[in-house]
Amino acid sequence: MVKFRQLLITILIWATFVASGALAQTTLSQILDTITNPDGTPFNGTVVITWNGYSGSGSGTVSRLSTSARVYNGALSVLLVPTTTASPGTYYQVVYSSSDGTVMWAETWQVPPSNTALTIAQVRQSSTKGTGGGTGGGTGGGQYATLPIAISQVTNLASSLSSINNSLSTLQNNAATLSATVTGLNTTVTNQGASLANLNSTVGTLTAMVNTQGTSLTGLSSTVSGLNTTVTGQGTSIAALTSNLGTLTTTVAGNTTSLTTVNGTVAGLSTNLTSLTNLVNGLSTTVNTLSAAGTNAVFVDGEVPSGVINGANGAFSLANPPAPASSLSLFRNGVAQTPGGDFTLNGSAVTFAGASLPKTGDTFFAYYRIVGTGAATNFTDNETPGGAINGANLSFTLASAPNPAASLRLFRNGLLLTGDYTLSGSTVTFTSATTPRTGDSLAAYYRH
Repeated sequence: MVKFRQLLITILIWATFVASGALAQTTLSQILDTITNPDGTPFNGTVVITWNGYSGSGSGTVSRLSTSARVYNGALSVLLVPTTTASPGTYYQVVYSSSDGTVMWAETWQVPPSNTALTIAQVRQSSTKGTGGGTGGGTGGGQYATLPIAISQVTNLASSLSSINNSLSTLQNNAATLSATVTGLNTTVTNQGASLANLNSTVGTLTAMVNTQGTSLTGLSSTVSGLNTTVTGQGTSIAALTSNLGTLTTTVAGNTTSLTTVNGTVAGLSTNLTSLTNLVNGLSTTVNTLSAAGTNAVFVDGEVPSGVINGANGAFSLANPPAPASSLSLFRNGVAQTPGGDFTLNGSAVTFAGASLPKTGDTFFAYYRIVGTGAATNFTDNETPGGAINGANLSFTLASAPNPAASLRLFRNGLLLTGDYTLSGSTVTFTSATTPRTGDSLAAYYRH
């Protein structure tokens, strides 16, 4: 129905251009009004106005003509040829169509000649209700009157019917395809029935496996019970361990006395260290005196006393008796040994006792003077060799070349170094493993 109306409006708009030529020489009347919808809101849409009748000249029949006007917010203004001065039976057929297609109605107008604008109420003769019935303002509502129209006048009707037939053919083809699809689905469902049977078989197999696992779980439960028994036994062991800890605590308390004895021994060692320090200071004074005056004494440098170094033997012999006895300096692993504390000297016999016994792997060197007259010599004591002490520099220089070379006693952080360097003239070269590091101290004692 809507397509029919759109076709009708198209035909009427086309006829407007023909009518404008036929009516151009007639005085026109203006229709000026505000159109409202049946609910009182402003009308928006199209008004198609069709001439029905004959021209006023009486010269012949005028074909059905029409014009249309677009209406915005209800405002209508249109110029029309008067119908009241034309042949009897002449009138205008007016059709209202809203933009949204919800309101349509038709009216019959008789337009008199007028020099002033006329309202719709002044020209309306009848109104036929259509969709959205009722009237208001300058409008009338009601039924839309269908105008007679021949099938031949419908534009593109044949092509539209052909398109509809093509659409129906497509639908039939789609229905055939759908039928084939449904048949395929039936086959698929049948196949799924077989798959479900296989699934039931698989579920049965899984059920048997679960039952087997139930037996395994029973065995696991038995194992857990055995573990509980073991844990209970461990509880007894823990109780015994607690008792042992109590005994150990008692033992530690008893060792308190032993610790007191150790503390006393340490205090004695501290006293011996003080005595050793005083001895070294005295030797330094003696050496300094000899250095200032020069000497013809005979020196023994870096001698290894004879005797078994095994941690049990304490008796060692020197090649000569030191003269004086106080000239003897013994170094064990680079640490000066204290006479009367770490060892005793009787002629050329050196005897160690207690914790001072030399152990396997220890190094052991002796420096002393003997009776006789040697070449005149000078002494250098507590010299700091020249060179950067930075953990990277290996080469250091003495103020004089030691003579003999064996007379050089080089101390690093108070320990006598042996086999940690080489001497060439006055140049001392350390090995990479014994490179003096930042913060170390070096002291050299030698004759020249």
